[in-house]
Order: sequence, then C-alpha cells, then structure tokens
Amino acid sequence: MQFKLTLRPTASQTLVPFNYAYRLSGFIYSVIADADAQYARFLHEKGYLATSTRRFKLFTFSDLIMPNARLDARAGGMWVNSPYIEWVVSFYIDSAAQHFIMGLFQDQRCVIATPRHRAEFIIEHVEAVPVEITSQSVLLRTLSPVVIAEKDTRGMDQYLHPADAQFGPFLVSNLLAKYDSIQKTLAAGGNLDDDPDPVSIIYELLPNPGRSAAQPKSRLVTIKEGSREETKVRGYYGFTFELSGPSELLELAVLAGVGRYNAEGFGAVGVK
Repeated sequence: MQFKLTLRPTASQTLVPFNYAYRLSGFIYSVIADADAQYARFLHEKGYLATSTRRFKLFTFSDLIMPNARLDARAGGMWVNSPYIEWVVSFYIDSAAQHFIMGLFQDQRCVIATPRHRAEFIIEHVEAVPVEITSQSVLLRTLSPVVIAEKDTRGMDQYLHPADAQFGPFLVSNLLAKYDSIQKTLAAGGNLDDDPDPVSIIYELLPNPGRSAAQPKSRLVTIKEGSREETKVRGYYGFTFELSGPSELLELAVLAGVGRYNAEGFGAVGVK
C-alpha cells in the first residue's frame, strides 16, 4: 500500500536538515515497533532474503514535499515555508493491513533531529493511495533519488545516470531479486513460482515534457550521518520512465521502490 501523509510543523520557523532521510527511516521503524515489535525486528534485522548477503525491507518513502521551501546552505537545511508539507510512504504489504498502517501514523509526532537541527511535525492526515496495476506497462515518476550502480575494476560503486545503457538492466535485475526474496520468504523452502523472464521486463527513460525539457538531476546524500557506518551515495531524480513487464512486478516496483537503499528513502516512485 502507498500512503500520503500530511504533516504540520509545530514551530513557526522549521529548518529541515539536508540529510533527513536516515532520520525518517528511523521514525518509520519506531512507529512500527510501537505497534508490532516482532515485525519491526524482522524488517530491521532480517528482511526478505535474496541471498546470504542480500536482503530487502520492501518499503520506501519519498522526499518531503515542501512547497516554496527556502534553501539555506549556511544553516545546512531547508526552511519550511508552508503550513503543511506532504510525505509518501510505501509498503509491500497486503491490502488488508491498510487500516492498521493508517492508524499507526495518524497523529504521530515526527521529529527529525541531528546534533545541529531539530524539526518537529504532527501527522494530521493519512490517506491511502490505491496501487493496482492491471496492465503490462506503466509510467512512473521519481519521488526520491534512484540509486543504480555497478562495480568498477576496483570494486567501487559507479553511480549510473538514468540514460546510461546499463541503468535499465541493473534496475530490472534488482527488481527481480526483490521478487525472488518474496518468493523465498513466503514459500519458506517450498515450491517457488517460476521467475519472470528478465527479457520480458523493459525500462525506458522518457523525455520530460516542454520545449526546454529538464534533465534528470543528481543528488549526493549522506546515509547514517554521524555514525560509524556513514557513507555517501548518489541518486538521480526528476525523471519519468516507462516500465513494462508482469503486473505483479510493476506493483512491486511502486510499493517497494526501485534500485538500492529503498528503506533509506531512495527509489520511491509514483504512477504518473
């Protein structure tokens, strides 16, 4: 399920730090843990197992949607300049859990705190956004940066532009690994459904509309800022693409995210 949350800042002047996604990820875990500690522990410690070293959480979330936000590089963040902001959170869960999830977030106090900043919001409204894809093709727009990378000869990640010839194949490979992790987890060693044919899944970058069409933009984001696991990754956002393939994989792309680091707020997409 996908949910649109409406948040109200509790202070007349609220500064959201640039690297806020890691804090929002922690907020989601804490909200789930308050209601279902076992499920939260499964997501945080195990997740859906693809290989012995590769696991997926199968949730993601968008950038904060802040109309007229004012960038302040010196202060290290963005000033909220509207009475409300919005946030989209997606879970690959059964639709029966819709009301359970909505209840978890309603009226929660969401705090984004760093050593330098503290932004506080009340979640005043939670709306379920149905995601039911029945066709074999869908147009998707990015709601947060998408991280696709390949290893170079030194074993270092090289982040790919959405127009790179290898962007699509890596995105599809990642999506198939997520699908495989679900099959393994649900089947618990039993018979698995046949894997979709990778050739049947096609990614195509679409031009942005307008005479001076904007190009995909990149953003370098710090994950786990201030911790020993701190790292930087580069993702691309502000683009639209067509994804073709089995409808269950297209829904998985929307609900679990595309590319890497979905549970850290990357790869969120919406149906255009």
